[in-house]
Formats: sequence, C-alpha cells, structure tokens
Amino acid sequence: MLDMDALVAASWWAIGPLIIVGTLLHFAYDWSGRKRVVAVFSAVNESYWEHVKIAAWPTMLLYAGLFALGGAGHPSFIPAATVALYSIPVTMIGVVFAYKSVTGRNVLWMDIGVFGLSIAGAQAIFVGLLRGLDAGLVVVVIAAPYLAGIVTAYVLFTLRPPGEPDVFLDPVTKRYGLRAHPAVGTDEGEGEGPAGREATS
Repeated sequence: MLDMDALVAASWWAIGPLIIVGTLLHFAYDWSGRKRVVAVFSAVNESYWEHVKIAAWPTMLLYAGLFALGGAGHPSFIPAATVALYSIPVTMIGVVFAYKSVTGRNVLWMDIGVFGLSIAGAQAIFVGLLRGLDAGLVVVVIAAPYLAGIVTAYVLFTLRPPGEPDVFLDPVTKRYGLRAHPAVGTDEGEGEGPAGREATS
C-alpha cells in the first residue's frame, strides 16, 4: 500500500498522463460510434462543460485508484480530492472567461493551456491538502456528499444538461448535451432535457 510520499509522487507524475487521456476523451465519443455510455465520460459537443468533464474524469479515476492503493488510510484524502475536483471547473471556466473578456473570443492555444493548467492546479491543490490538512471525521463526512454530488453532475449533465447558456450551450450548434453533436442533431430523445427543448424551440 502507498504511503504519503508515494501518493504525492504518483499525483505529480500523473499530470502528463491525465492531460493526454483528457485530450483523447475529446474524440472518444466519435471513435466509439457515438455510444451513449461513452458520452458520459467524453466530450459530445464544444461547450465549456464538456471540456471540464474530460479534465475531471481522468482525475477522478486517478483518485479512485490512489484511494484503493492506500489513500483510504489518510483522513485528508477525501476532502483533498473533493476540493481538487471542484477546482477544475472553477479554474477552467474562470480563466477562459477572464481571457475572453480581453480577447473577445476563444483562442485555441490558450484553451489548451487552460486545460492543462486546470489539471495541474487540481493536482497541486490535492497534494497540498493531502499533506497539510488535519481532517477529522466531521470534515470527511462533510466532504463526502460534495464529492458524490460532483461525480453525479458529471454523469447526468451530459444526458440532461441544465438550460444555462454560458457553460452548457454548444457555441457552434447552439444546442445542449448530446443533441449538440453535429451527427446527432435533433434526433428524438438524444440528451433532450428542458435546456434542449428551449434551444430548439
């Protein structure tokens, strides 16, 4: 089982692979023949949410593995993982919106940089809290439902996206969720929620 130093080392070394896996998830939905189960873990459109999701899922998988390999023995693990996972959407969306307020548009190389920065930042937060947080049972109990909540959001919001245009609307197709994918279009039932109906009405 991994001790603290090994958990920290694995977290730092994982940054590069996490970025690579997240990048590949951008294309996995199409590669799979647009299978619905793959849509949960991969990008199905060009909205900010879908890019947040492909940074978050590999990170969650890493934390699940580290938890099984020794992280469960450290009370700070669950709170550290929770805060780190919440930092990904905050960093990615916040930084992109900040630079867009200056440029007035998305810049591809900057978006790619923000993607990597969000993952690296999450790992830095995770390592810092894992080492420095003196978490008692109350902190773990408080963190656990927040962790469950964000995992649930990543599962549900592709299939039933909220009607929030800044984060969930595909800027190209002007649709939400699976319906925003160019090859899916307005096929009945494909990811249609209240947001999707609003966008196509």
